[in-house]
Amino acid sequence: MAEHGNHACHCPHSHPHGSPQVHEDQHSFKELNKHYFDEHAHLYNDHPDAHELARRLGAAMINAYPFEEDSTLVLDYACGTGLISKKLAVHAKCIVGVDISQSMVDQYNQSVFNQGIPSEEMRAVCCDLTVAPNQLDGMKFDVVVCASSYHHFLSIEDVTKALASYLKPGGSVLVADLMKPSSAESAHALFPTGEHNIVAHNGGFEEADIKAAFEGAGLINFSFTTACKAKKHGHPVQLFLASGTKEVAEEAN
Repeated sequence: MAEHGNHACHCPHSHPHGSPQVHEDQHSFKELNKHYFDEHAHLYNDHPDAHELARRLGAAMINAYPFEEDSTLVLDYACGTGLISKKLAVHAKCIVGVDISQSMVDQYNQSVFNQGIPSEEMRAVCCDLTVAPNQLDGMKFDVVVCASSYHHFLSIEDVTKALASYLKPGGSVLVADLMKPSSAESAHALFPTGEHNIVAHNGGFEEADIKAAFEGAGLINFSFTTACKAKKHGHPVQLFLASGTKEVAEEAN
């Protein structure tokens, strides 16, 4: 393991909000996802389809935001092994990946170390940004990205609010995930039955779902476009790219 891969999960415990049952359900669901990806992290980069999808989504993100390699700070949430981070790295000054799976974070940091990339330029930490604010040593980012992960979150509203809180004024959130198919049968086929216990939204998303979450987080200039087409378990799918901007507060006269 790389020296700078030894990032232990250090998030503070969350305080219950809403009903105790809702809080317990969210915690249990996160634990199921954490366990699943801890178990599968070492196999994640073996899938050619994952690399190709990351290439396509990374290209869509680069087209959607004016990255500057000398100044742009990027937060990659639910970063996994870093496939999206790698596509964005040459266009940014620094990328910080965040994931609740320590094994994914270890794979990410080992890959960065193997490529000789300084941790000051690209690194990952194990953390859940939804449980408490200001967990990244006060860092704020120009752009926050989250690819192919929203379907794993019980509350996309809570996640979007958390992501928006790490933006600089005028910064953008970019989210890519599955569009909801037109038929219920197609939606049901997106995920194998064995994955349903880690997928909160197994039918994908409609534009209205994402727009409501973005607006609830105070983001403006909402955009929702088709990022790319792909196949999932043999079924053709479309992936969207949604973006929103953190408003720049007007200075008082």
